[in-house]
Amino acid sequence: MMTATIRALASGMAAVTLSTLSSACDRRSPTQVDPVVDPAPTLPDPPSLRGAEVSSESATRKVAVDPGATEPRPVLRAIATLLPAKDSKVKGTIRFESAGGADQLDVIADVEGLPPGKHAFHVHVLGDCSAPDGKSAGPHFNFEGSSLAPPADIKRITGDLGELTADAQGVARFRASIAKAKLHGPYSILGRSVVVHEKPNDPTKPPEGGAGARLGCGVIGIDAADVPKK
Repeated sequence: MMTATIRALASGMAAVTLSTLSSACDRRSPTQVDPVVDPAPTLPDPPSLRGAEVSSESATRKVAVDPGATEPRPVLRAIATLLPAKDSKVKGTIRFESAGGADQLDVIADVEGLPPGKHAFHVHVLGDCSAPDGKSAGPHFNFEGSSLAPPADIKRITGDLGELTADAQGVARFRASIAKAKLHGPYSILGRSVVVHEKPNDPTKPPEGGAGARLGCGVIGIDAADVPKK
């Protein structure tokens, strides 16, 4: 008799449990799901770099020489090492230096192997100098707007760094301050390229300038002079 009583109690408890679960399920919304732990939780932002740059367009961080350093230092210098295009002998360096925090860069060029005369040189949008004719560097980089779709009525030559004047030995030395060129922010030239052309700029042909074939090309990267001395 005791065995029969235990069986009756067990059966009753099971019925109550199933009834309770069924009732709870009936009350759930058809779209209700059990909470899931996010497998990729949001991490806090990294510490701000010293000298963070804030513009009216957006808040941007300065590019650091070593972003993993205890006290990251912003990039102040960049360099492009020119390599000759096919059938060209052009080589040299184009250096960029921050001009005291102003909205411009000092450009220092030391180039050889040029035909005597004037040669336009520009920042181009892509950091790719692999094509023999230099066209893998893409069109000019626009310091102030779209590089791939500049306004149809634009009156200036984009990415313009000026003109190199080569002497009878094909050597050109150049130094100037270029307005709007930057190492930081959305229009940073880091990772772009510099291209030297066969002819000077034609101001009547913006935005490319009609400077002809590409004689030399170099990708713009961080200058070793920015690496802290130990």
